[in-house]
Amino acid sequence: MGEPRVSDEFDEIFADIEDELDLTLYADIDELADEVTAQILLTIEAGLLANGEFHLVLTGGTLGVQIASALRSAWNAAPDMYQGLHIWWSDERFVDTESSERNAAPLHGTVENRNIVIHESLAPNSPATIEEAVEHYAAALDGVTIDLNILGVGPDGHVASLFPGVADLDDRRDIFAITDSPKPPASRISFTMKFINEAREIWIVAAGESKAEAVAKIIEGDLSIPASYVSAQVRTRLIVDQAAFFAE
Repeated sequence: MGEPRVSDEFDEIFADIEDELDLTLYADIDELADEVTAQILLTIEAGLLANGEFHLVLTGGTLGVQIASALRSAWNAAPDMYQGLHIWWSDERFVDTESSERNAAPLHGTVENRNIVIHESLAPNSPATIEEAVEHYAAALDGVTIDLNILGVGPDGHVASLFPGVADLDDRRDIFAITDSPKPPASRISFTMKFINEAREIWIVAAGESKAEAVAKIIEGDLSIPASYVSAQVRTRLIVDQAAFFAE
């Protein structure tokens, strides 16, 4: 596994930020995706060895799809490994199960490793209403402790389907339905901030200039965006590429 790379002229500012935030910086989206994938696999293997079970939450978006696809390849290449691994998503678009819009699409019907349990939420063609889908997902997660939650962040600072100015960040439920999302599709299922923060570890991943403003707000602790409220039980990481960190 390679070491994070950062150019010398930014060493001093990078060190100052690391004193307050668990920050990892990579050169570009491809290096970030490769390294995060490798680190996820090592974390899973250590967790399975220690506890016999591991619950991983994945995310959507360009970077989330890249990571999920790389994980799928690794899992399929090791069919005798990963007994006890469970896969979840922190939010899902309430569209048909075969839709490419679903966050679960990269793993839908493509994971050949039968040791791994994939927990997809119900969809309109299940058939299910969104209320039934929320109830089903919440029941499946009842009593589950998330070991690692990989969270993407939107340019507006949203995580999962918790959008700024819209989400109730004090919601005491675990899962809830959204029928008027400001970002299409309108209907979604999402973890609450409460449930996100119950994970043992959370790794927020961001790449590209479009994420720079949100990344800056997370670093500054700007509470105008949901991403700044993310705080895991044991360890919270912010993992970005140079474009997301140094954009003007």
